[in-house]
Amino acid sequence: MSPTTTWAVAIDLQLLPDTGRHHPLPGGSSPERRFTYRPNWGLPGWPDGEQTAAPVLGFSRANLHPGESVRAVIVPLFPEAVPAWSEVLPDDELRMYEGLRLCGVGTVLWAEQATLPMPDDEQEQLLCRLAVPQKGGRP
Repeated sequence: MSPTTTWAVAIDLQLLPDTGRHHPLPGGSSPERRFTYRPNWGLPGWPDGEQTAAPVLGFSRANLHPGESVRAVIVPLFPEAVPAWSEVLPDDELRMYEGLRLCGVGTVLWAEQATLPMPDDEQEQLLCRLAVPQKGGRP
């Protein structure tokens, strides 16, 4: 698979308290957890329920229960098919879905270009920034 350009988007994520989830999300950002949680996202200006794919590269901590807050980095899978990803800016709101269920709301901290498949060193650099979130635009 040849490399393609995408976005890495950091968010402050508030998990909704009553989503029907009975077990916590494993969360974390260890190599075996990266890109394993694959919710969909509603982008700014999209009607409720409209969604696009962006797996979670990693969370700022593990064992996430409904109602809790966490930081995360998400990476859109098909940015060329969903050009709205290039318009996502700090302070925008993203809606997180599991199927048809709204499960969380994220506020964008920063967005920057990234690569898929993502090399390990790029993953590490992006995840290190979760500890000290900075608001910023695009390079």
